[in-house]
Amino acid sequence: MTMQAAKPRISDSRGLEFKKNRFFTLSLDMFFVAGFDGYFKQLNPMCEKTLGFTTDQLSAKQWIEFIHPKDRQATIAQLQEISSSTETISFENRFRCKDGSYKWLLWNAAVCHEEQLIYATARDITERKQSDEALRESEERFRLLVKNVKDYAIYMLDTSGKIISWNKGAEGINGYQASEIIGQHFSSFFPSEDIQKGKPEQVLKKAAIEGRVECETLRLRKDGSQFWANVVVTALRGEDGWLRGFATVTRDITERKLAQVALEKANDDLERRVEERTTELKAANELLLKEVVERKAAEEARGQSEAQLREKAAKLKQALSELKQTQAQLIHSAKMSSLGQLVAGVAHEINNPVSFIHGNLEYASHYIESLMELLQLYGKHYPKPAAEIEDFLEEFDLDFVMADMPKLLSSMKLGADRIRQIVLSLRSFSRHDQAEKKSVNIHEGIDSTLKLMQDRLKATPGQKAIAIIKEYGDLPPIDCYAGQLNQVLMNILSNAIDALELGNRESGIGNGQDSSHPTPEIRICTEVVDSDHVLIRIIDNGCGMTEEVRRKLFDPFFTTKSVGAGTGLGLSISYQIVVEKHGGQLTCVSEPGKGAEFLIKIPIHQYRSQPILSRCA
Repeated sequence: MTMQAAKPRISDSRGLEFKKNRFFTLSLDMFFVAGFDGYFKQLNPMCEKTLGFTTDQLSAKQWIEFIHPKDRQATIAQLQEISSSTETISFENRFRCKDGSYKWLLWNAAVCHEEQLIYATARDITERKQSDEALRESEERFRLLVKNVKDYAIYMLDTSGKIISWNKGAEGINGYQASEIIGQHFSSFFPSEDIQKGKPEQVLKKAAIEGRVECETLRLRKDGSQFWANVVVTALRGEDGWLRGFATVTRDITERKLAQVALEKANDDLERRVEERTTELKAANELLLKEVVERKAAEEARGQSEAQLREKAAKLKQALSELKQTQAQLIHSAKMSSLGQLVAGVAHEINNPVSFIHGNLEYASHYIESLMELLQLYGKHYPKPAAEIEDFLEEFDLDFVMADMPKLLSSMKLGADRIRQIVLSLRSFSRHDQAEKKSVNIHEGIDSTLKLMQDRLKATPGQKAIAIIKEYGDLPPIDCYAGQLNQVLMNILSNAIDALELGNRESGIGNGQDSSHPTPEIRICTEVVDSDHVLIRIIDNGCGMTEEVRRKLFDPFFTTKSVGAGTGLGLSISYQIVVEKHGGQLTCVSEPGKGAEFLIKIPIHQYRSQPILSRCA
């Protein structure tokens, strides 16, 4: 019995056609069916949605008219290729939209010769094309930028340290052409001793671990010469975290290094010359003094006339004055760099002998009291001393010495105590042992500064005594450079005293002209503000200043004092210490005839913050 194949039912064929149309409609890609006559025969809804044309509009013209003119020839060539093949091909072109713009489409097309049709799918790749073009342009700009940089050697390394790119700056600095060096290991730039120590490998390893390495070191040029270079090596990693290579930027800093060495040598030479000149001046001074003595002796011996003596004395005085001026210049240059060390050193050196004297005065008092008691016992039990002792007692005045000795010891003890207080003030003021920021008591710094200026506060024949009024708040320890802050207090208090002295002179105090003028005073107030800062206010009732002077108060070399009386640097340096060193504020409020108020605002705790640059309130 013969079996025949069952024919497909009409209902099954319609079902398959229906399913095919459903997939055709639901696809997110564009589906095109075109005839060999050049017209579209069928399109899916995505064509209208993507291109903006209706199906009728797209079918009314030959499809080649919608292709960008520059892409038509290549598109026709692609279709001619598939006409002779049964394979599916892919190609790209630009397709015009209804608004006149063009979209980039990625096509997959195949020919059905039996049906005389071309089946194709298209996907909109416009955004990808734009992104690729932007990336290409960005990479091209970066490549041109790196290639044309001449002041820096910029080159890339692979993960093993071999050079894979080279710019013009690298050619100029290292001396190699790109064709000579690409593919070579970057250890070619290291001196032989660095290669033996394994420094090239160490640099790459450290950059790979830390991400970036920067150093100043010697490098080799092609001709074998060495130069100082600032080198930055950066590890390059992909999004997946894998190491792709290294970027190296090298800058020639030979001139800067040579200038630094020359400056250090010049400083050494200057110190040596100052020392030599000081020695010469000392010798000249001794020779001059010796000459003065010899000339005075010669004058007495030879009986020189009074006119000759005046002439020679004038010459000697002039020479001595010139010598003193030269010495003063040298001393001023030296003390500006070592004043803080000198104050601390002097305080330390004075402290030892003063402590020795102060400690032994107590024992001396006991010993002398015992000796005086012994003398009294001798006088009591031996009222008739020998004649020689009686003569000595009459000349010596024992009773006066016995009465005056306790006063003498008390005076010596008072002087020793005063010296110890001065030494403590000097040490507290200089703070030489606090070169770094430390927590200190601001009030101790103010008090030590006032002690050092005590003589300027006392009354003189032409000046009233200056009253100091302290209004201290409850302050916590402050993180600061104590020695430098004391310098600020010294400068501001010194200016306040100058202003009060000027006001006294202008009002006639001390000459009996104006005894009703208020007592000169300086008020010092401290308080905590906004919980993070300390405010120090120094207020005087002096002559005040104009707005023009107040605005220039912190400018370098600005001074209202006469020539030689001030340098104009005190308040400028104080401003730098408060603002730049401590991140605080230094301002001044003043009006003519109403005194001046200086406000110092500094943080309680020092952080690495940007300095506040306001100068005036």
